[in-house]
Amino acid sequence: MISDIPKIFDSKYYDEKYFADTEGKSFCRAITNHWGYHNPEGEWLGCKPIVEAWKSIFNPKNILDVGCGRGTFIAYARDIDIAADGFDYSEWAIDNLYPRCKKEWVQVHDATKKWPYPDKSFDLVTVVDLMEHIYIEDVDTVIDEAYRVANKWVFFQIATVKKGSDDKCYIIKKGEQVPIELECCAVAGHILVQTKQFWAAHILGREEWKTRPDLVVRFYKSVPSDVIDSWIQNTLIIMERE
Repeated sequence: MISDIPKIFDSKYYDEKYFADTEGKSFCRAITNHWGYHNPEGEWLGCKPIVEAWKSIFNPKNILDVGCGRGTFIAYARDIDIAADGFDYSEWAIDNLYPRCKKEWVQVHDATKKWPYPDKSFDLVTVVDLMEHIYIEDVDTVIDEAYRVANKWVFFQIATVKKGSDDKCYIIKKGEQVPIELECCAVAGHILVQTKQFWAAHILGREEWKTRPDLVVRFYKSVPSDVIDSWIQNTLIIMERE
């Protein structure tokens, strides 16, 4: 059996096979399987209603999209006059942007290192489908940086296990061989899969910040459910600077 699963999920893992290739990354279960986004152009039409909801709820003049991938959200935010910027770990993604995303709006950067932006420089910081890719020793650094550069709002959307499925939680440590039974999940780069309660313990309770569950409800009502079906099953936490 052939597997692309590494011992360390570094920036090189997030390459063409991950984002665009028609076959994708290989992983092992009983036999060799494949997974990937299979998205050569980087298009996702769901971005439009999501960024429209962000504008309606938060009214941001600017946005930082953390782990922006190929910049699709950034292009759609720019369509409605939000000055959106972003960064991603993947050099391949930044070198192969969504066609409507401009190079000057994005950069390569590691979210676990200090972010190259001043304090309180963005009205809204979006952290979408990123935290499950972060090694556990770096989680608090990423959250602290999001709070540092956010002027008013932070929007966390995190892949988590369903309620009552604690037995499916796992933590893969840096340099640790991924067990074969977890390869089907880790192939997506998910190295930290936990409950909503786990993430709330890390994200909530920070000085100057309060949680806004009412805006989570408003967001869910603002976007068609078929667009964000997986988000509804996962964890969404909205934080406001007091």
